[in-house]
Amino acid sequence: MPENKVLSQLTSEELNKKKKQSIGVMISFGIVMFIAIVVLVYLSFKTKKYALSGIAASLFCVFIPIYVNNIQINQEIKSRQSKKE
Repeated sequence: MPENKVLSQLTSEELNKKKKQSIGVMISFGIVMFIAIVVLVYLSFKTKKYALSGIAASLFCVFIPIYVNNIQINQEIKSRQSKKE
């Protein structure tokens, strides 16, 4: 099993690959979360169980670590580009 490397230990090619994967994960989770939110809000109004809309709102917490990871990757790429110049 490959070990997890710190972003500073990755090569530029690995960082770009990780960035593309991160964006793909963000897009796919975003689509799934949007569908889940729409379904939960619809069900909460249809069944008059408004607590389901609270679950829909809490789904954004799942997205935060993915977004933070993407920001860290972008910062590492920018720092390497500024070192080259």
